[in-house]
Amino acid sequence: MNLREIAREANLSLSTISLVLNNKPGVKRETRERVAALLAENGYAIRFVSAPLETSATPQTLLFIRYRGAGCLMESKDDFFMQILDGVEGQARLSGFNLQILNTDGANLKEELSNASRHAAGVILFATELEAAMVPHLYSCGVPLVTIDAVFPHESVNSVAVENMDAMYHAVQYLHSIGHQKIGYLHSVEQTGAIPERERGYFAAMKELGLPADPRYICRLHLFMDRTYDQMCRLLAEKPELPTAFVADNDVLAAGALRALQANGIRVPEDVSIIGFDDSYICTIINPALTTMRSPKKALGAMSVKRIQEILTTGETNVVKTRLCANLIIRESTAPLHVG
Repeated sequence: MNLREIAREANLSLSTISLVLNNKPGVKRETRERVAALLAENGYAIRFVSAPLETSATPQTLLFIRYRGAGCLMESKDDFFMQILDGVEGQARLSGFNLQILNTDGANLKEELSNASRHAAGVILFATELEAAMVPHLYSCGVPLVTIDAVFPHESVNSVAVENMDAMYHAVQYLHSIGHQKIGYLHSVEQTGAIPERERGYFAAMKELGLPADPRYICRLHLFMDRTYDQMCRLLAEKPELPTAFVADNDVLAAGALRALQANGIRVPEDVSIIGFDDSYICTIINPALTTMRSPKKALGAMSVKRIQEILTTGETNVVKTRLCANLIIRESTAPLHVG
């Protein structure tokens, strides 16, 4: 959206949007926070002019960067980003930081990180789409940096992420506990962010539970609901043998597949159960409501700010990779296996 469209969406004047964008006074805090979130969502960076960081009476600036890769995963992850941003904003306020929000991509990530020390005390990078080739640029950041929603096993980078393999294990284990043995996998073709870990979690869980990971039950799909729906419809048109349940890399895949199954006369959960991942708002507006693994989105954002504050306060140099567990939320898209 452009600025006029953002103003219309927020039911505010264009001048109010401009005041927030340019970090000018005259806007209530609640309104400023709401507009800032809309601006960040639509690619606008709020302009901050901060005082020298060594002035202890002046709040330090925390830079929150949303990295946009070629895959546009975040556009398909529903409200995942916005809830993480809520967590970052809330904890930054409690910790006394000024928050600067901007978008970047592969063309200028290194430049933004290299320049961060000029105006920020720390950087939080929303790294869902960060490609492997971009990881070396993280070391160009001259201030404490924490990534969210991506883990780099062989890199010395502070991170906050979901314990994805464990969560996927619990999803598969739950289906197994209610009688399912033919458990398929709705798998993203994208391989950034948490997707590789969730893939490893599925196969590890199937092996540990003594279940065959049948290639016929693994559907590789694009992370956009309409594309997932179309792909699943094409697959179902061939009348394949189906598993009795699916786990999915995220809720968008699960919801798109659910729609396709229903459109082809396959009942959920009577014929096929489905579990999503993340617990985005779409889970409760589709029918049946989606069982899912709930990612602690706001906690991920808050924890990243706390880690920056801890580094700044203690001066420690140890790299910490923080993992938060997901919780199984049981709704109507799963049911015990019906035999007979």
